[in-house]
Amino acid sequence: MDSRGPRVADYFVVAGLTDTSKPLDEEIRFDDACHQTARPRPPITDVAVVMRSLGEEVPAGYTCVETTPSGLSADLNGGSLMGPQIYLCYKRGRDKPPLSDLGVLYEWKERLKPGCDIIQTTPAGRPANISGSSSQRIYITYRRAPSCPSHALLAVTDICVIIPGKGEAPPHTFCRVERNLNSSMWGSSIYLCYKKSVAKTNTIAYKAGLICRYPEQDYESFPLPESVPLFCLPMGATIECWPPHTKYSLPVFSTFVLTGASGEKVYGAAIQFYEPHPQECLTEKQRHLLGLEDMERGTIHSHKCICLLSHWPFFDAFRKFLTFLYRYSISGPHALPIEKHVSHFMHRVPFPSSQRPRILVQLSPHDSLMLSQPVSSPLPLSGGRFSTLLQNLGPENAITLLVFAVTEHKILVHSLRPAALTSVTEALVSMIFPFHWPCPYIPLCPLALADVLSAPCPFIVGVDSRYFDLYDPPPDVSCVDLDTNTISHNEDKKALTWKILPKKACKNLMNTLSDLHQQLTDGHQRPREDGLMELSMSEQDFGGKSLQTLELEIQEAFLRFMAAVLRGYRSFLRPITQAPSEKATDASSLFDLQGFLRSRDRSQQKFYSLMTKTQMFIRFIEECSFVSDKDASLAFFDDCVEKLYSTENGADKGGKVSRHRCAVSLCPVTTGHQRCSLAVQIVQVADRMPRALSRNICSEHSRTPQYVSKRG
Repeated sequence: MDSRGPRVADYFVVAGLTDTSKPLDEEIRFDDACHQTARPRPPITDVAVVMRSLGEEVPAGYTCVETTPSGLSADLNGGSLMGPQIYLCYKRGRDKPPLSDLGVLYEWKERLKPGCDIIQTTPAGRPANISGSSSQRIYITYRRAPSCPSHALLAVTDICVIIPGKGEAPPHTFCRVERNLNSSMWGSSIYLCYKKSVAKTNTIAYKAGLICRYPEQDYESFPLPESVPLFCLPMGATIECWPPHTKYSLPVFSTFVLTGASGEKVYGAAIQFYEPHPQECLTEKQRHLLGLEDMERGTIHSHKCICLLSHWPFFDAFRKFLTFLYRYSISGPHALPIEKHVSHFMHRVPFPSSQRPRILVQLSPHDSLMLSQPVSSPLPLSGGRFSTLLQNLGPENAITLLVFAVTEHKILVHSLRPAALTSVTEALVSMIFPFHWPCPYIPLCPLALADVLSAPCPFIVGVDSRYFDLYDPPPDVSCVDLDTNTISHNEDKKALTWKILPKKACKNLMNTLSDLHQQLTDGHQRPREDGLMELSMSEQDFGGKSLQTLELEIQEAFLRFMAAVLRGYRSFLRPITQAPSEKATDASSLFDLQGFLRSRDRSQQKFYSLMTKTQMFIRFIEECSFVSDKDASLAFFDDCVEKLYSTENGADKGGKVSRHRCAVSLCPVTTGHQRCSLAVQIVQVADRMPRALSRNICSEHSRTPQYVSKRG
């Protein structure tokens, strides 16, 4: 089965629990040292403050935070010379709604936030003022979850105290309360940190399977990958027992990317939701694991997912279509069966073309979506959003992430919001253009495939943060937490930050990203954690700019940076004088590496040394030397470099750059500075192809087309 021309979507899939699904813990076997099991614990329900030096004991059932992560004393009043020793205690359990947030209140300068409570006294009745001063009172605050919480409630699951002045940072997945607990002039700053996770109870996870699909027969050019159900439900298909009066949460939208052996990308868009599961279908073992013997009136639900698979990242349109299908399935009755809507969308909706660049699809009198023609660009097709990356990480961490990628390190991106993972990782592999990530790349990795984290090679992998409720983070991986905007890595990698980059290029990039980050912050409120039905970012206004314009400006800032980093690289390409052989195609025979390094400032040597040793740089040199499928992209990049640095001293004087009209948004993309537009159409690049791709091919070379030289 196959069809001519591009398809809007290739397959529609329903994934979930099947008759052949096995428990996930039976499917997963991590035998390596980097996967150390960390068993999930009950959430925290209560916190207390005790003054140990005044004889107060830790209350029964509570645990005292006596030391910091590095073993220092966790005395909250450590800066006071005469005050008592004050420690924080907490209690775990499932007998009451858990705590959903912790905080610190400076009573003399701010008011208590709505819905929060103060720990005003110790268990012995003394004032729980941490500062020890009557004029500057500091209290610990907390917020408790509602009595009828959502089944996917985020609750506080761990607490710690850190002393940054002693070299301590929040542990992995912890967020820091930005209020110093030490108000005195003596001692070090002390901060409270806590971790949040999904506080689920009585859950059995199974390996997700294929429930149904459309069309039922494979396309000859693209068979349906067997792993799709795993990516639809990366944490497994679950059966859950919910306490009485538990509220349904909104369905969760997620995206993923599958990469074939040839490097071709396939994009998945999915909506995860719950539906009732009949208790009579449960086995005795399942009833025991779900705790039905101890629960008087529990309700059983199973996790399910509907998904579209496509060669095109129409994520906004797919989200609207899948949302429509979900709402359609839980309402009714309707005149048309849901299968009619699926088959119409798959076969009757035309692919946007130059004749019809925008296709309006009317799903119902109240629901519609728009499909726009993909941009014809020399830049690689991507499902990333630079705005999502910049908003979640900020300028400094975004540039640090760029350093990790350009120097080929193991990068693990994680979040409790699965849709953010694909947006950020796709933007990450796009920002290193003209390089192409050559190593394992899984934007949203299922739990069943997480053994890739023990691979000995660099990788970019995204996981649901609930992975860390089950396993400790691998020791040699740089972990990027999108929810707390923190980056965790080994001591030997702490110096690997944005500060090792070339100063001038880095300063320009930092200034541009800081300005754009402020525009995003001013024009956007952080989405909900279960965010499916909230207002889309693309529908918001950012100080008179569209999101598409901001996307281009962020992407252009990274392109200008890469152009500055690689400026003049072509002058160090060596002439090819031999027929293709192992020696003749070696990077050292193709590129004067030492000359290139000597042309850079001495203070930049560490960065350039790391970058030029990577697989992606070696492949880049090979692509510049021989005919490849990246020729148009390389010509576009060379054109950008030429416009930015049109003369020998262009880097110092600032090359004058012409303004182009944006091929994406059909509006000029410029700011106060003249800049090289990302919107240069590929047609403009093709006009310069004879210069950029001039070849002198001998008969010997022509017999080996994979190594056709671009240079005589």
